[in-house]
Amino acid sequence: MAIALLCALRSGDAGVREWKWRGACRGGHFPREDVVVGYHRAVLLAKYTWQPVENAQPRKDGIKGTYRVDVDIPADDWVNISKFYDVLIFNTGHWWGSYKFPKENPLVFYRGGKPIEPPLSIFDGLKVALKSMVSYIEREVPSKTLKLWRTQSPRHFDGGEWDHNGSCVSNRLLQEHELDSWFDPRFGGVNKDARLVNSLLQEALVDTDILLLNLTYMSEFRADAHPAVWLEKKDEAAVWGQDCMHWCLPGVPDTWVDILAARILHYFKQGKG
Repeated sequence: MAIALLCALRSGDAGVREWKWRGACRGGHFPREDVVVGYHRAVLLAKYTWQPVENAQPRKDGIKGTYRVDVDIPADDWVNISKFYDVLIFNTGHWWGSYKFPKENPLVFYRGGKPIEPPLSIFDGLKVALKSMVSYIEREVPSKTLKLWRTQSPRHFDGGEWDHNGSCVSNRLLQEHELDSWFDPRFGGVNKDARLVNSLLQEALVDTDILLLNLTYMSEFRADAHPAVWLEKKDEAAVWGQDCMHWCLPGVPDTWVDILAARILHYFKQGKG
């Protein structure tokens, strides 16, 4: 969404200048309306650090090291922005999976500086981290700030995971009656994580002033809108598999930006910001 938003704004202000302050890895200052947009990349939202095994001898369980996740400490990438922006849009979930953190490099969760016992599974860890990060946002971000949390972007791997010949070479939209078989966690398919993460997110946001920006359902239909085999480098798909996770641009994220713009304009027209 960040790239699509920056592109859309650039079309209305050719004087845009790159902006990477306060830890943003991408961003722009749009002088026509004096607007700053920053993208802060903190994939787990909580702070995490790599901890290699202490000796050179390989462990019998195959673990090469662990990622320590302090569920109660926000990542440095965004901890200092809580009072800077008028609008904050949060998202996490894509990295909370075994394909990002395999069993050789697992996540180990800490709270109060100590390991959580008994150890948490990756999704139980996500549940705890979401609760902690939401509590931090509620406590530290001014009430006048528009706080949105974007739901998950669905994947469309058909026939297997990305590394097991999963494919999305298609020019057909999914039909509504097909969606559950593709995405419902009860069916255990390879694309189930988006709805699973969304359920944890909805639970974490109950009784808060953080608004849900639900973009998942509309995007589930668009099995035709991923790069698939049409990637940047020749033969890249043969090496890494098809890309059924990211979106073509122009494409679905532009519609997300339209929805986001409507939400922001509505909020400020009501005089809440």
